[in-house]
Amino acid sequence: MTTAQLQSLEIPYRRIFALAWPASVAASVTPLLGAVDVWALARSDRPLDIAAIGLASVIFSLAYWSFGFIRMSVAGLTAQAAGAEDESEARAALIRGAAIGGGIGLILVGLQFPIGAAAFKTLAIGTDVSAETFNAARDYYKIRIWGAPFALASYAAFGWLTARERTDYLMIISVFITGLNIVLDYWFVLGLGWGAAGVAAGTLIAEVAGFFACLVFVAMVLARNGGLGAHWKRAEFFALKKLRRTLSINLDIFIRTVLLAFSFAWFIQRSGAFGDVALAANQTLLQLFLFTGLALDGTAIAAETLVGQAMGARDPARGLARFSSAIRRTFIMATLAALAFVVFYWLAGNALIALLTPEGAIREATKTYMPWVIISPLIVVVGFQLDGIFIGATRAREMRNSMVITAPIFIAASLWLASTYGNHGLWAAFSLYFLLRAVTLGVYLPRLKTAYANQP
Repeated sequence: MTTAQLQSLEIPYRRIFALAWPASVAASVTPLLGAVDVWALARSDRPLDIAAIGLASVIFSLAYWSFGFIRMSVAGLTAQAAGAEDESEARAALIRGAAIGGGIGLILVGLQFPIGAAAFKTLAIGTDVSAETFNAARDYYKIRIWGAPFALASYAAFGWLTARERTDYLMIISVFITGLNIVLDYWFVLGLGWGAAGVAAGTLIAEVAGFFACLVFVAMVLARNGGLGAHWKRAEFFALKKLRRTLSINLDIFIRTVLLAFSFAWFIQRSGAFGDVALAANQTLLQLFLFTGLALDGTAIAAETLVGQAMGARDPARGLARFSSAIRRTFIMATLAALAFVVFYWLAGNALIALLTPEGAIREATKTYMPWVIISPLIVVVGFQLDGIFIGATRAREMRNSMVITAPIFIAASLWLASTYGNHGLWAAFSLYFLLRAVTLGVYLPRLKTAYANQP
């Protein structure tokens, strides 16, 4: 293939940007929900319920993040089906993902009592958090758990919409969920004084409403790609070969995501060792940390779609050129975005802290550890971008192996550094963890072209 032909196959930056910016908005509103929760509670008569939300959110981070494989596998498989112009398989990937997500959600609801008992017993180990905070956290858990089937089924729709290059729809859904949650937070927490329980009720209602919004936008995409009734091959929904591949990818991503969620849970649990104020400060900063990573995730989601489509392309030469272009150009855009976020947090950090925290000990503790958030964009950007590339290529095994290596190192480093340097040591270990994720995935990156060349 000539140089001119290769240049013609370069993915335009405008196409990447068109995919990335709505996905960034959609992804960043997820931690914005947590930030709104913190804001509302900070202005209520129960500000220490911020710590309660931090504890209870660990359970949902473990549960929901652990099953984040639903979105990822649906995104990768649908993108590859779209690249191969196989509409029936693209629709089957959605059905499989939604069935898995809804089914898992129902199981979580059915097992909510033993899960809650075990989770709070574990969270209480080695902490100095008050009984009042734990009681508020239990109230939050008992309410929000009922949204699990709706939230997890929505994951399939999220992955499917991104793979169909409708990140604009994903953005609209996410903004709708966030806006509804803000209104409900204001009403339940500041108006009715429900504290942590009010935050949970608002989140539950928003998750259910978000699920039905997903149905509307999925139907719109189906209508524009052959119609609502076309391309359905029910025998293919759970065909053994396709189901086996889906489950294999899901299992590897599940293991990877469980370890990732556990690492976040460990960070919060270890934060409790420094008391309610440090826990509340870390919970506040974690919302900004997550906002950074998920906002940067827009280019990673673009990589999921573009790499997946290249992997599914029928013309191997054109597909390989698109594959290389997707990796290179999404990395360039992600790096520029990370630098912009560093500048933003450096300039606006104190204003953000004042917005999110009440005057006093919590705000002062948050300011002390804010530098870790300022540098976080450069720490997380490579790992997040590599995640998107490997998801699009459906190379879940490498993602699993990376996490199996790095999570135990993080646990060991956090115990040593936190015992020596306190909460700064905990943040240092957390940052090291994300750097090691990038390094281990980077080692596997050259294998992707080999995998492309050898795919059936």
